[in-house]
Amino acid sequence: MLPSLTDAFEIIASAVVPAAKEKSAGAAVAAAERCGLVELGDGKPSQHTIWERQDGDETLRFEWRWYDQSKTFSIQPDMNILTVTLFLAANVVRNVEHRYED
Repeated sequence: MLPSLTDAFEIIASAVVPAAKEKSAGAAVAAAERCGLVELGDGKPSQHTIWERQDGDETLRFEWRWYDQSKTFSIQPDMNILTVTLFLAANVVRNVEHRYED
């Protein structure tokens, strides 16, 4: 049985912290999938990947996005952003975001 969206938010949000410390989204992605969130899109690697699960008018979304911080003549690490958001209708009820460079 899947956890409620509120419980799933807590589970994924608590997985985002160690994922950011380990500089790997893997633990947070695994937590999202264990909580029943489904990856949206075509399944191809992307700079912005979204997983979602809906229950009535509630939506839980986990996002992993990254971008290259490099500039001309300056090689920089990529910025990774892990975001967990719980929506009620179109309103944000809770939101957690952690960033890391790799």
